[in-house]
Parts: sequence; structure tokens; C-alpha cells
Amino acid sequence: MSIFSRLTSLFSPMGYPISEVLAYVVESAMLAIVASVSLAVVIYLFRKYMARVQLRIGPNRVGKFGLLQVMADGLKLAGKESIFPRKRDDLPYRIAPLMILVGLVMAFAVIPYGSLFWIGTLTVSDTSVSVLLLFAIIAIMPIGEVLAGISSKNKYALLGAMRAIAKDVSFEIPMMISVLAIVMMASARTASSLSINSIVLTELVPYGILQPLGIFVFMISMVARASYTPFDMGESDSELVTGYSTEYSGLRFGMFYMGLFGSILLGSFVISLFYLGGFNGPMQSSLGFVWLVIKAMIMVFMAFTLWLSMPRIRIDKFVNLGWKYLLPIAMINLVLSGTLTLLMGW
Repeated sequence: MSIFSRLTSLFSPMGYPISEVLAYVVESAMLAIVASVSLAVVIYLFRKYMARVQLRIGPNRVGKFGLLQVMADGLKLAGKESIFPRKRDDLPYRIAPLMILVGLVMAFAVIPYGSLFWIGTLTVSDTSVSVLLLFAIIAIMPIGEVLAGISSKNKYALLGAMRAIAKDVSFEIPMMISVLAIVMMASARTASSLSINSIVLTELVPYGILQPLGIFVFMISMVARASYTPFDMGESDSELVTGYSTEYSGLRFGMFYMGLFGSILLGSFVISLFYLGGFNGPMQSSLGFVWLVIKAMIMVFMAFTLWLSMPRIRIDKFVNLGWKYLLPIAMINLVLSGTLTLLMGW
């Protein structure tokens, strides 16, 4: 039973329409809270992991083991004054960070998380076209970066936005082709091949094993889309200050910061679902959520290791990576996946 069904039955004494509306409201609030806490945990883990890699201690003062440091930093950002550029385009300037944060929460709502003991299915929104819905939301999020760069009327922010556009165009196509290979392979085993939940259920063998080229292309593309080192072209803090977010301060800057770590966590969940078997594992009906979280956290720490160990590559080589290398590899993976599907007789 899903969370929504449980909430609906809980509010059922209030009548049919009211119970469903309340269930949607409570479920949405729960999703926002869980997403915020998850992002705080990821930021804390990154700071401690980065400190260990650099032979430092990391957060250790506020709370036990520094667990409350992220909360203290969040309150500090929320209390800071928001300084607005004088020549800004006000409306796009204000909605840009909201587009990223809201899009991130919406993307988390589409992901199937499996089951957890008596709680039941943790999926918030499961549709027959959740693959299309997820990547439509992911495609909308970079618009916030572009709006932030253009509306700030700052040359560094504008250059960061242009680089962000080049990044998205270069890596969107290889990523979509790699996903198409999974959908094609899953369509031979299920009628709902555009449902993430159905795709995961068809992974008797993880697609990462069947499509090693696909997981390579998809992982590099997701890292590029998340815009962290070595692919942080949109920020480029050594030459563009902080890129498209240069003119943001206070809570609005915090939204961009949360969007960065949220993209890492979201990408880790997506890779785990598409290529690592998702919530499949021993005692799947009871511990599906646990298996998914374990796989996602492994991917998160791989992303952190990449972030801390690689230098930023040059912008022309970055764009060439998408068009000259990942795109042909994605096409080869698509052909090989189709051939494998025919040979296995699925």
C-alpha cells in the first residue's frame, strides 16, 4: 500500500474529496521535509568526507560530531540580507532559484523508492510515463541557471549562463539516447516501459551489466548536468566568481547551493534505478528502500571522490567530450542493446 493510500484511508471519515486533498497536502509536506533533511545529510557527509580527504577534521563544534553545523549554516544564510543588483530584471531574478529548488523536489516525487516494512510503498507519484516526466523536470531545472545569469545584468553571470547552456545542449542528447536503450530493452519484457517502476522490476540482471557503455555515458552526463568538478562550467569560480549565481546572496544563494547537492543525490538515485537494480535485492518486499539508499549512497561518494580529485577541464574540451565522444558511444550502445535484446529473445 502506498503512502497516499494510507493517508486517504486515515482521512476517510471526512469524506471522499476532502480526504484526497488532505492526503495530497500531507504527502507533499512530507516530501519537502524529507528532501530538505536528505540534502542536509548529503552536505554534512560531503564536508566531513572532504575534510578527511584533505587531512582535516571538518565540522566538529556545533552539536555532536558537528551534526548541527549544516543547520547553523542554513540559519545564517536565511538571516543574511539579500542584496539585489540595481539593473536586474526583477521577476526572472527572483524566480530563478525557486525554479531549481521546486524542480528538484518535483523530480524526487517521481522516483520509486520501493517498500519499507509495514509502511508500504514509498513512491509519491507513480505514473505510466514517469521516465518522460522525470526528464522533463530535469530539463526545466537548468532554465533557472539561464534566468539567473541573464537577469543579473552581470558579465560574469552572463558568461556562466552561456556556459551552462553549452553544457546542457552537449550532454542532454547522449543522456537521452542512453535512456532510450534502457527503454527499448525493457519494452521487450513489459508493456509499461516508460514507467521507472516497471523498468526496475524488469532488471533481473542490472542494466549496468548489460549496458556498460550506457552507464558510462549516463553517469558522465549526469555529472555534467549537476555542474560540479570537473564539469562546473557554469560556476567556474576561478575566473567567473561564481558564474550565474554571482549576484545572489542570502537565502537565494542557499537555494542554488542546495540545488547542486540535490542534483548529486538525484543523479545517484536515477543511476541506481536505471543501471544498478534500484530497490531490487534480498527481501525486496520489505527492504527495497534500504537497498536503493545503499546503492545511491555509493554513487554519492563516487561523485564526491570525483569532485575532490579532478581539476576542471577546459570549456572547448568539455563540449567536445559530449559531441565527439559521448554521442557516438551512446549510439553504439543503442545498437548493441537492440542486438542483445533480439539475441536473448526477450
